Amino acid sequence: MAAGEEPLEPCCKDMAAALSFETGRHFFVEDGALRLLVAHTPLLDGGEAELENVVRYCPFCGKPTEAMFEH
Repeated sequence: MAAGEEPLEPCCKDMAAALSFETGRHFFVEDGALRLLVAHTPLLDGGEAELENVVRYCPFCGKPTEAMFEH
C-alpha cells in the first residue's frame, strides 16, 4: 500500500485478488474511495487519458465498498 492510502479490508477473496495486481491494475484506492480504471486511451497529441469510476458495490460479491474502509 502506498503512503497516504487508507487501510482497506477486501470484502471477498476475489476483490483481494483484484486489488493485488500491480501491473495493469484496474481496481485501486484513491481519495478514500475504491475506483475502477474503465479506459486508458492514447491522445492525438501523444499523451494519454484515463477514465476512472468510483465503485460503490463489489462486482464480485455485491457488498457496499464503503464497508471495506470501516475498521
